[in-house]
Order: sequence, then C-alpha cells, then structure tokens
Amino acid sequence: MSIFISLLLVILLTFSYKIVDLTFRMLIGRALYQKIEHAMIYIWGTLITIIAFFYVDNFVFRLPIHYEPIIPLILITAITFMFTSRHSGYHPIGKKNILNFVIMYPIFEEVIFRGMMIPILNNSLPTYSVLELFHTPVTLPILLSAFLFAIAHLQYYSLNRTSVKFMLFAFLGGILLGMIANDSLSIVFALFLHIEFNLLAVYYSKKFSKKGKSIS
Repeated sequence: MSIFISLLLVILLTFSYKIVDLTFRMLIGRALYQKIEHAMIYIWGTLITIIAFFYVDNFVFRLPIHYEPIIPLILITAITFMFTSRHSGYHPIGKKNILNFVIMYPIFEEVIFRGMMIPILNNSLPTYSVLELFHTPVTLPILLSAFLFAIAHLQYYSLNRTSVKFMLFAFLGGILLGMIANDSLSIVFALFLHIEFNLLAVYYSKKFSKKGKSIS
C-alpha cells in the first residue's frame, strides 16, 4: 500500500465520525436526522467495525499474542491512568452520555486508531523504533496514530483551552495504548485500559462536583 493511499485512509478514519454524521444529515434531511441524532455514535461505530472486518491485517478481531514482555508496560499504563484521569477535565452529563463515554467511544476509537490505523501505517511507513519506553519500541506509525487520535477530538469539541487539554491527554495516552496494541497485535489490552481511563475520569468528575456542591 502506497504512503499516499495510507495517509488518505487514516485521515478519513480520523474524521470518520464527522463524515458519517454529515453524510446522514445531507441524505435524510434535518427532520429525520433529529430523530436519529442520538444514535449516530452507534451507526458510526457499526460501520467502522464492519469495515475493520474486511481489513485482513487489523488488530481488532485478534487475541493478544506474545504479550508477556509488555506486562510491565500494561501495569505502568494502568497506574498512570489512575492518576492522570483525575485531571482529565472530562465531565459527561446524563446516563446515556456517560455510557457512551465509558464504553462506546473506547470501543470504536480503539477499533479505528489502534485496531486499523496502526496496521495500515505499519504497511506503508518505516517501523523502526524512534525511541523506547519501558523497553518497548515507539515507532512512527504509533506516534502518527496518537497524533491523529488527539486531533480527532476536535470532532466532538470546539478548539479552546479545554479541548487542547483533552488532545494532550489523548496524544500521550495514544502513544501508550499504541505501543501495547502494536506489540500484542491486538486491541484487547488497549481497550480495557481506555475504558479504565474514561471510567475513572467520570468517577473523579462526579466526586469533585459533589465536593464543590458541599462547599458552596
């Protein structure tokens, strides 16, 4: 696969939520769109997962292999997320938004950014180690997928100080999750770690909001 085609594919994947959303807006009209708007995340995720099924080199439908050497990295990432999630700034409101934030977004984002994007980039970009963290290589495909993962958050949030903070967390987390997925050839560990981060972010958000209310 040529570099140009690979880059085009990963850019389309990066903004796939917005692409699907805008396509449905144009095809079905505003009135009908408003009735299904709340379900767009599921429509988007289903389409992406179907596409992943037909990409042979994906990490999505595989169990981890040869993961013993990265167990320390998995544990370090889990501990790191325990501390960093309290400062994430995420504050989803409502049961449906919380469910999507904790479960659905991690699933669909791991399918895209670790399950499909890294294998696509591995097939077209140099995969030598740019640097090593915890004896695990950080390659150019991992860095690029983490960068695009950060940029993708602009689909959901306007560009401001808060969204820049979200993007920074996404970039750093994307590197760690990318290393784990790339070495295990699977998104399984990355998915559970992503869910851990989002779940703890919700927990701390509620905890701090309760403290604020009790103080006031």
